[in-house]
Amino acid sequence: MVVKLGGSVITDKRRPFVVKRATLRRLARELAAAKQPLVVVHGGGSFGHPVASKYGIAEGYKNKNQLMGLSLTHRAMERLNVNVIEALQKAGLPAIAVQPSACVVVSGGQIQSMELAPIKKLLELGIVPVLYGDAVPDLSKGMSILSGDQIVAYLALKLEASRVILGVDVDGVCTANPKKAKHVEIVRRITPADEKLIASLGAAEGKDVTGGMGNKVRELLALAERGVEAEIVNATKPGILKRAVRGERELGTIVGR
Repeated sequence: MVVKLGGSVITDKRRPFVVKRATLRRLARELAAAKQPLVVVHGGGSFGHPVASKYGIAEGYKNKNQLMGLSLTHRAMERLNVNVIEALQKAGLPAIAVQPSACVVVSGGQIQSMELAPIKKLLELGIVPVLYGDAVPDLSKGMSILSGDQIVAYLALKLEASRVILGVDVDGVCTANPKKAKHVEIVRRITPADEKLIASLGAAEGKDVTGGMGNKVRELLALAERGVEAEIVNATKPGILKRAVRGERELGTIVGR
């Protein structure tokens, strides 16, 4: 099972470098209910995104100032990752960080390959690998941002995941921005045939350099076309993630065929 903890869930996106510690502790306890091998991926929230945005890392290498930006963005993600690892360990999960920029080959912002042998061995041992969105060297652009959503999709496919869950801060994919519009409906299922809906999905609020909900859905649709179903659920509501990792479905938006 591959689970993504959204950056907007575990950090306060309105304030740089602020972890929602109580929420993170609760989510770690809910993940401990998983009954199958587990991979956790987390987003950048108020840690990675503001720094990456300031230095234009996602746009590729253009000047030497970005070299420090790449370093600082990666360091910010390491800081957030430490908090995630500690929360998981305190919940009884033997978690180990796996640094994406050291094991993923990226070109044009897209994963070309990933060294999976260590991750597979960790899972075999019963350890929880924890990856995260990262600032990475890019073979064609010099540097780019590798989103946690892309990592989730890649790992789910290569590891043949039976369950993919994305924990976000809304009840699922909605017909309008639930943080702004009064009347919205949750879209309970999205398939590759829903072209108009997919095209209407916008970017995230704030300094999100990875494309927001629209990018999440597009990554998951690529999975759906390969026969892997995923679900987007509201991880800010206590108990929802636990129910999802225990196997309950239709808690949010299912992305499948």
